[in-house]
Amino acid sequence: MSFPKLTFPLTVDFGDTEYWIREQGPFKYGAAVTAFFIGEDLGAVSNDGIPLMHELEHQLQTFGSHLQPYVREREVDAATFLWSEGQAASCSVCFAFHPTDSCTGIMTERYTFSSLHDFLYVELGKAILRGNAPRQCRLCGRWFLHEQGDRAMYCERIAPGEESKTCREAGARAVFEKKIQDEDTWKIYKRAYKKYYARYMKGTMSENEFKAWATQAAADRDAAIEQITPKIDAVLKAQIIERLRAELNQL
Repeated sequence: MSFPKLTFPLTVDFGDTEYWIREQGPFKYGAAVTAFFIGEDLGAVSNDGIPLMHELEHQLQTFGSHLQPYVREREVDAATFLWSEGQAASCSVCFAFHPTDSCTGIMTERYTFSSLHDFLYVELGKAILRGNAPRQCRLCGRWFLHEQGDRAMYCERIAPGEESKTCREAGARAVFEKKIQDEDTWKIYKRAYKKYYARYMKGTMSENEFKAWATQAAADRDAAIEQITPKIDAVLKAQIIERLRAELNQL
């Protein structure tokens, strides 16, 4: 589903988990920036839109470091703090009721934007605060909206060279094949899994605790595997392996 083309001035009602553009919506946080990244025409933009895309990518990397491994970490220094103020959006804001099926509606923050830049700057910031953000598919390279709690590294479009298999399906197979190839990473994961499974069977670890650990451990394992390429430096590979070992055994 395409994001609607916008006209300015633009009125947006921001709620806790979703937002509305006048009567249209609700939209997920991060949906507009993701649509912009994949090339949808959202409205008038200066130049060819490339400078705005670079600015938004910088914002994502600066404030989205907690969303790793999907966002590359950026060192936070004095220049970083000054950069954010220099890119600030201009808009008006008030509290308002957005109409719903109830008699009064729900309370929202009503923003009025005069440009696409200002709207996307605010929308991306609010998305990052909620754990949502655009991600680049590890297989096809196209952007997709990654929501909080979803650990997928691949989009659901048809994968390159495939007739029906999605990137998520093809990517999962590629990750599995790489697991088999990368013995060090796989062995560390299997040892940790056996250790915590034994705790669960002995009753010293609850079922919910074990399931939570297993979910996070699988994500940490896959993230480490993605970083280990055939040409990786031996020292860096050893660091990745040791970091994974620590992550899997931190309980």
